[in-house]
Amino acid sequence: MLKNFKLFNATILISTVLLAVPSCATTKAESASKESEAAKIEAVNVSNFKKEVENMKISLVSAPEAPVAGSPFAKPFVVSVKDNDGNPYSNYTLSVKVPSGKNDGVIEYETVEAVTDENGRASYKPSSFPTSMNAVITFSPKTPSNSSANQKLAKAVSLEIPCQVRFALVKKSILVNLVDYDQKGKMIVDSGITSSNLVGEFWRAGYPYQAQNADFHKQIDDGSAAIYARAKEMVQGSTYYKYIVYGKVKYASDIKEVDGGYSLSLTGTVTVIDWTTGKDIYTVTKTSTVVDKNKWAVYKACQTQLAKDLCNDLVYSM
Repeated sequence: MLKNFKLFNATILISTVLLAVPSCATTKAESASKESEAAKIEAVNVSNFKKEVENMKISLVSAPEAPVAGSPFAKPFVVSVKDNDGNPYSNYTLSVKVPSGKNDGVIEYETVEAVTDENGRASYKPSSFPTSMNAVITFSPKTPSNSSANQKLAKAVSLEIPCQVRFALVKKSILVNLVDYDQKGKMIVDSGITSSNLVGEFWRAGYPYQAQNADFHKQIDDGSAAIYARAKEMVQGSTYYKYIVYGKVKYASDIKEVDGGYSLSLTGTVTVIDWTTGKDIYTVTKTSTVVDKNKWAVYKACQTQLAKDLCNDLVYSM
């Protein structure tokens, strides 16, 4: 009797196992079928999206001027979406990648949507930004899925537009000192040409009388702490300042004879100190190259160009 009971249980166990095998195989088959169906749907999506965007052109209509940090953009960014024959994509949804914040100097982004009107135009007006910013806004066709193929198609017709915000001084000022070096790498103590040029560029950029030359030649190799201490000593406790801008300007190459005259490259490395905290908040290195017919004028021309290039960076980064 006991033997028969064991045999009966074993038969049930074997039957259960045998029944389970087809069930597992069926599940795998169903899963494979679903994956295959999803792949087919995705292929159709990509194919349709490709037809939708292959003749698309997104072009800039207008962009606002860069506001000062904390101030609103005066106008929106406006783009036009048309095909190669000039026909508008009306009531069409675009994805707009926009700056949303700044964390440790790194721009953070978010994606919103904008819909075109009957003329194929879409617009986006960013919120006011609390700090300076050198970013971009990207207008792209909205993809039906986030597949790499669709993302590649969207990127091919997307439009990137500079989105910049200038630093704010309010009623504060900047102390500036760039130290020039000669071809042998020796400090030119009595030269403040590049520094004065940078002050002038700040004035022309919309900060008249708010940038001033200073003299940190003796502290230039001792770093920001020494520069900051010297600056505090110079102004005798004044709270009129917001930033200290200091650095070095050196030859990146010797003066060379080229077609059109003489060529020279100068490199400027600049650090910005926050007056309130004494901490470095930004550092940039720029190399500028100038060709001038006059061998003796190329140095000053390059100093002028370097000051412009540095100012253009600093205005959107300080």
